[in-house]
Amino acid sequence: EPDTILTTMHLVRSATENAGQTYTVFTNDQQLFKITTQITWWQPDIWKNFYPILGGMHMLMSFIGCIGTLMENTGLSEIMKTAFGGVDKMLLGKRALRMVVEEILRPILLQKDISSFGELFDYLQILASKSRTARLWTDALVLPVFIAMRFVRASREVDWPLHIETVKLMLPYFAAASHWHYFRYTIVYLIKMTKLPNDLLKKFLKGEHAMRHRTGQWNSIWSDMMIKTTVMRYGHG
Repeated sequence: EPDTILTTMHLVRSATENAGQTYTVFTNDQQLFKITTQITWWQPDIWKNFYPILGGMHMLMSFIGCIGTLMENTGLSEIMKTAFGGVDKMLLGKRALRMVVEEILRPILLQKDISSFGELFDYLQILASKSRTARLWTDALVLPVFIAMRFVRASREVDWPLHIETVKLMLPYFAAASHWHYFRYTIVYLIKMTKLPNDLLKKFLKGEHAMRHRTGQWNSIWSDMMIKTTVMRYGHG
């Protein structure tokens, strides 16, 4: 309900102001992002330092769902049934899709002298130009899985520019799979995130948009994942 979201926004802003923060960064899934953003549009002067962001975990889940939609009735589920149980759930998991893509690319990488992603991409485009089936599997499975892994890498390495550029690559897949709400509001998210004030942008560039359980490398996670896997779990306990 919008009134519940508005109450939460006031509470969160009050908490961050009491902590000495100039800006409030507010993590949402797509549905809540829509409502939160509409509230900020309704009262722009009140919420000028309030920045709702789309949670990366939920965005990735929707993107993986796009791959499942685009690859429906292509034979992918039959391939996966030979190795996995619960194929419907596996089609929503990046790990299983990554394993399929690895096996698709294995003969290419063993037979060809490919030393960079650019060379691999060029060779895939050559193959795709020769067959509609190859085009489908390249554009609807192989390349989006690479995008998904790049999205994960941006989170693990807290690489904000890589995150923004990868989200741009995800947009056409949201549209192609008719994930219209994510398509619309990811555009809103990108516009908002590319117009951050300089002092907040500097914090994001330092990796302060992600979270860690402890210091180290390759171990940061999206804030919505931290909420789901840690905060809510401890709260329920």
